Amino acid sequence: MAYVTLSSKAIGSTIKLKVNGSAKDFIVVHQGKPSSVYDDSCNGTWLLMKDIYENRKWHSSNTNDYANSTIHSYLNSTFLNLFESNIKNAIKQAKLPYRKGSGTSTTVTSGLSAKIFLLSATETSFSFSSMPSGEGAELAYFKGCADNSSDSKRVAYLNGSAAGWWLRSPYCNYFNRA
Repeated sequence: MAYVTLSSKAIGSTIKLKVNGSAKDFIVVHQGKPSSVYDDSCNGTWLLMKDIYENRKWHSSNTNDYANSTIHSYLNSTFLNLFESNIKNAIKQAKLPYRKGSGTSTTVTSGLSAKIFLLSATETSFSFSSMPSGEGAELAYFKGCADNSSDSKRVAYLNGSAAGWWLRSPYCNYFNRA
């Protein structure tokens, strides 16, 4: 079997990785460090699972604090452990820009440590007045997407039906919404 390095894969190409023993499609959404907003830990191949793995709550206590959210904890423990050990060991620990804490602030800071994470509104080229802006940089795959409406590159499916999917960007008009 021939192997290719992820760094040689084109933006938009799909690879398969096993999650809990089943092959799942992942889209190459960026190669390299997206911008100087990120530190060198983010320099690599960025993958996005093509479809929704399961429906989960963003935060069990209904606050919009991503760093302390249920989903962030789940992704970096239970979900990470669903990958085969060689894949799990190859996933880099990244430090990401994010909106720190809960509440209505839209101020972005850096340094959220994660191996697996939800993308931000900025990274997916989505702009909405009640979300932080500048939460990273637009990833190559999403360049040219509609800024504040639906776009085919932002459609994911859960059990065969198009469904909404979470971003790490909180909804900042209220402290209890993501």
